Amino acid sequence: MNPFPREFFAQNARTVARALLGAQLVRVLDGSALSGRIVETEAYTGINDLASHGRAGRTPRNLPMWEDPGHAYVYLTYGVHWLLNVVCEPAGQPAAVLLRAIEPLSGQATMAERRPGLRPRDWTSG
Repeated sequence: MNPFPREFFAQNARTVARALLGAQLVRVLDGSALSGRIVETEAYTGINDLASHGRAGRTPRNLPMWEDPGHAYVYLTYGVHWLLNVVCEPAGQPAAVLLRAIEPLSGQATMAERRPGLRPRDWTSG
């Protein structure tokens, strides 16, 4: 399992969104690996995309969207859900891919501890 090179994310957000489907996301936490398969993505294509945070221009909240491709853009929505996006396209183009859902593959016990009271299907879905 090899990470995507940063240049991979310089592509069009729709292309990246399709390519990420089926890929694994891995996080090492306290020496243990938590992983999951990306099963749902959503592309946000920039200032002309009415659903994109970049549509209204650069703000302190959406600043990561304007950075180099491959950066994470994480934000809180509705005061409840943390959403993870990966910045795409060349710097200055506010495009990103939202990782909408991940199927847990390893580290489920840790996920359950960190997401108490939730069903397993809700541990990794925004």
